[in-house]
Amino acid sequence: MKSGVRLIDVEIGRHDWSALECGCGKAAAHLADDLLRLAAAQSSHEARALHIDDHALIQSFPQEPAVPVTSVLMAALAGDLSDGARLVCLDLLGRLVDTDDEDSAQACQEIARQGLWLLYRDLWSGISRGATDCAYYVLRVIETDEERLHAFKDSGQFELCEDLAD
Repeated sequence: MKSGVRLIDVEIGRHDWSALECGCGKAAAHLADDLLRLAAAQSSHEARALHIDDHALIQSFPQEPAVPVTSVLMAALAGDLSDGARLVCLDLLGRLVDTDDEDSAQACQEIARQGLWLLYRDLWSGISRGATDCAYYVLRVIETDEERLHAFKDSGQFELCEDLAD
């Protein structure tokens, strides 16, 4: 790498956060820094304390920043994250690709599909049971090649929680 600029930095810079209304009712300008703090978090507790999900989703309804947040999460997943930050990113990604708004869900799914192999890496890596489950959940929603997903699931290389194992 030539400089200290990371994929997440470039992806955050692509979006006009201040033009988006955040789930908290303010302009979403604060989300850029919050997403950088998420990527820098050293534990899932630290990452969850940022409550980024409350800004991108209200219950299961996506807010204006949902699609750009999805892009940033995918860029973050391509970089070096602590296991806790990776878990929180995957968990939020799972909720963004499977929302009650079909248009937003489809846009988020398309973004996630662009990083399909990042998700398979996280599924395969065994970072943690939670991360494996979250990666599988996202793949179950976005994967268009069901045979590939079943082949990975049937490989015996990872375990899923009971709800996903069926």
